[in-house]
Amino acid sequence: MDILTIVSCLFLLTAISSTINHKYFRLPMTIGIMIMAFIFSLILFVCDYSITFFSGYHFAKDLLADMDFPKLLLNGALAFLLFAGSLHIKLDELWKAKYNVASLAILGTLICIFSLGVVFWGLFSLFSVSISFVWCLVLGAILAPTDPVAIINMLGRLGLPYRLQAIFAGESLFNDGIALMAFTTLIGIATSEHSPSAAGLALTFIQEVFGSGILGAITAFITLAIIKRINNDDIIILFSLALAAGTFSLADHLHMSGPIAVVVSGLLMGDYLQKRPSKDDHDTVTGFWHVIDEILNTLLFLLIGLEIMVIPFHWQTILIALTCIPFLILCRFIAVGLSGSYLLYKDSNPKGLISILTWGGLRGGISLAIALSLPNIFPKSEILVVTYICVIFTVIVQGLTMEKLINYFYKLK
Repeated sequence: MDILTIVSCLFLLTAISSTINHKYFRLPMTIGIMIMAFIFSLILFVCDYSITFFSGYHFAKDLLADMDFPKLLLNGALAFLLFAGSLHIKLDELWKAKYNVASLAILGTLICIFSLGVVFWGLFSLFSVSISFVWCLVLGAILAPTDPVAIINMLGRLGLPYRLQAIFAGESLFNDGIALMAFTTLIGIATSEHSPSAAGLALTFIQEVFGSGILGAITAFITLAIIKRINNDDIIILFSLALAAGTFSLADHLHMSGPIAVVVSGLLMGDYLQKRPSKDDHDTVTGFWHVIDEILNTLLFLLIGLEIMVIPFHWQTILIALTCIPFLILCRFIAVGLSGSYLLYKDSNPKGLISILTWGGLRGGISLAIALSLPNIFPKSEILVVTYICVIFTVIVQGLTMEKLINYFYKLK
């Protein structure tokens, strides 16, 4: 099926889902669309089964295979989603919390990866599924990072204080690069007999984290030096698109972290737009990126719902996934408590802060895309099932109850 037909089908399904959710469900847009995608998936499954029965052709599965969800997200939409999310963060507030954000994003992610790896190793052993500890750490790296796409979309409607928004969103924006670096290292160990040296890991870490940040700052400063001389919103929008796509692509070619680089460039661009004298100019550019963000978000969550068609579910793995959900929350709690201990100690409401940081640890399309990108070897199917069920739980259950939790601790309403 050609790309135009696939895109047309996705936009049509998204429009139908949005309309039904707006008229009847009235859930947050992304969650409502994902639930509608489940319903469409069941309809597609029945249609696919009927078509296969008579013709032997798997229409629905072939359609989803043509979409190549991991490549679409990790090498395409992610750059624009992260850039759009970064534009709305107040750089001053993020800078004030820089040490806390760095600790949560780096130390917290690594703690979560290891603790989840131990949990999964124990659970798989308990259910007599023979998976090595390294593969359990791979699964931990897939599920450790919170998804900025889900997090920022949620923060935009909850009205948290700017300081908490900066900490919350800053962690989720930066921990993707850390988790992807850990995933790449662990998958290399799991699929080969050679382990990287400590010096090699340290060099990779410096290149991925600090090098990527410097690259994002350089591309942003070059772009800003140009657009400061231009008083035309349309041209500024074009330059912002080039900045997002170009920074992500350049980082990839230089073997750096695209997510970290594009987040830094987005933060600097957003800071410039927020400080522009004309509010109309700011609203025009950020309004454009808000539309891009909404479109990509809805398409992403539609695809998450549709991916149920290609996930190889097994009852034993489903049981393991359901059993691990409380441990997923517990590991997040431990990671936040250890890496954010100073932040919690200084905060006026530490109980509320650790509660929303823990419960707000949503996983989303990035985790699923990483899992789908695994090589077609054991234990890919087991990892896929666990990842999918954990993503669905965090987005629907935690996402829908987050507002009540925040209102309970911070009395925003």
